[in-house]
Amino acid sequence: MDKQQITDQIKWMIADGNTDHEIEALLVGEGVTRAEAKRTVAIIKHELFPDEYPEFIEPDKRRNYWWPALLSIAVILGALYYWHQHKLNIAEREITPADMILLMKAGPGVYTTELNKINKGWAFDQDKDRWENKKRKTALAVRMEQLLYMCPALHDRSFQDYLENHDFRDIVYSKPGSKIYQNNEFMFTIQTNDSYTMISLAYR
Repeated sequence: MDKQQITDQIKWMIADGNTDHEIEALLVGEGVTRAEAKRTVAIIKHELFPDEYPEFIEPDKRRNYWWPALLSIAVILGALYYWHQHKLNIAEREITPADMILLMKAGPGVYTTELNKINKGWAFDQDKDRWENKKRKTALAVRMEQLLYMCPALHDRSFQDYLENHDFRDIVYSKPGSKIYQNNEFMFTIQTNDSYTMISLAYR
């Protein structure tokens, strides 16, 4: 069939209530691609019933061309954002008992580097002979073979829970606001008032 005959046949099939699939099958049988068949049916339906079927709009080929590139850019930006957030999360956590033990074993020569891996802003103050993080209002010092860590008052039990879950025993101590935990190698003393918590670590 020529083009006009095919068009007339489609119009009759639409009028007789044939489905789009049946009409598209006719066109495919005439050598038309499936995509072109869908396009042709949509155009003729709009021509016959403009109030019922919307006008067929040709897709913008340029938009199809750019879509893979835009998708790739979105994936890259998403990966960069995740990596940046991951670094921030790593660099802004609280100091744990494990961190203090690591520092105790490593010695003062690595304190500045190791502390800044935990949270940013640590620097050594020579006048006070201690490491300070002014942004977080925390400090670390070595006094009489003890490692001292001072921070704003800890109102949760995360530090104590860590010790209790890692084989440190809670030693009964009568001084209000103080707790002592020890294992076979180390002893932690935790003292808290309304403003600050002081944690000391020493070898037994």
